Amino acid sequence: MPSMTVGDMAKSLLLSRQGVNLKTAMQKLSTEATTGLVTDQTERLRGNYVPIAGIETSLTQLEAYHTVTSETQVIASVMQTVLGTINDQSSALSSAMLAGASGASTLQINALGNAAVHRLDTVMAALNTRFGERSLFAGQSTDAVTVASAETMMTALETAISNAGAISSADVEATVNTWFDDPAGYAATVYQGGDILEPVPVGPDQTAQIDVTAKDPAIIQTLKGLALGALLGRGALAGNDTARADLAKRAGESLAGSQSIIVQLGARLGTTEATVENTATRNDAEKDVLQTARLNLLSVDPYETAAKYQETQGQLQTLYALTARASRLSLVDFL
Repeated sequence: MPSMTVGDMAKSLLLSRQGVNLKTAMQKLSTEATTGLVTDQTERLRGNYVPIAGIETSLTQLEAYHTVTSETQVIASVMQTVLGTINDQSSALSSAMLAGASGASTLQINALGNAAVHRLDTVMAALNTRFGERSLFAGQSTDAVTVASAETMMTALETAISNAGAISSADVEATVNTWFDDPAGYAATVYQGGDILEPVPVGPDQTAQIDVTAKDPAIIQTLKGLALGALLGRGALAGNDTARADLAKRAGESLAGSQSIIVQLGARLGTTEATVENTATRNDAEKDVLQTARLNLLSVDPYETAAKYQETQGQLQTLYALTARASRLSLVDFL
C-alpha cells in the first residue's frame, strides 16, 4: 500500500494550527480559573438560557434596589440630623424664653430676642441642607433652595404685623399664626420647594416614601415660635416691656409645644428608615441566594481546571519543542 506523507509547508501549517488551538484552550482555562465560571455558557447550559436569564435579570433589579436603598438611608439619616438640630435650637430657646420672660429687664428681653434671631438663622440654614446637588427638605423640587432667608421671612412678618395694626403681644402672635397658615404667607413667600416626594421602589413589591418637607406642620410650628422670639430682637412692641415680656413667654410656649411634634416627625421618618433597612436586608439575602444559584449553573471545579491548564501547557511546550526540532532538520541529517 502506498504511503502518504505531509509536505514541509503543510506540516508547518498543521503545527501552527495546533499551537493556536492550544493557546486558545489555555486562555479559556485561565479565564475560568480566575473567574470561577465557564466561558462557554451555551455548552454548559445546552442552549437553555431561561434559568440563567431569570437569575441575571433579578440580580440586575436587586442592584438597582441597592442603589436606591443606600441613597434613601443616607438621605433619611441626614434629615434626622437636621431635625435633631431644629429640636435642639427650639428646646434651648424655649427654656430661655420661659425662664427670662418673668420679670425680665429690657436688656434681658433684647438678649433673648437676639438669641432667637441667631437660632432662627441656624434653623433656616439647616432646612437648606443638601445631599450632593439635592435639597433634602424641598420635596419634589430637589434642585431648588428649600427656604428663603430668615431676613426675607422676618421682613414679610413685620409687614403683616404693621398692616394688621398689631399693638399687643396677643395681636402679634395672632398675626404670625395667620401669616404662616395663609397659603399666601409662608408657603408662597419663604418655602420654595414642591410637593412631597413620591414613593420609590426599594424592593420587590415594596416602596418607601420620605414625606417630610420644610412645609410640614411640625416645622412650621417651630418656625412660628422662633419668629415670635426673633421679632423681639428686631424691636417688636418697642417701649412696652410688659408686652415684650409676654411675647417672649408666648414664643417659649409655642416652641415648647412644637418639640413633641418635631419628635413625632422624626419618628415618622424613622419608620421609613426601618422599612428601607429591613427591605435592604431582604434584598441582600435574596441576592446571595441568586448568586449561589448562578454559581451552581456556571461554576467550574478549580482543581480540575488547574489540572487541565497544566496539561494543556505541557502539550504546548511539547509542540514548541517539536516545531523547533523540525525547523532545524536538513538533508545532512539523513546522509
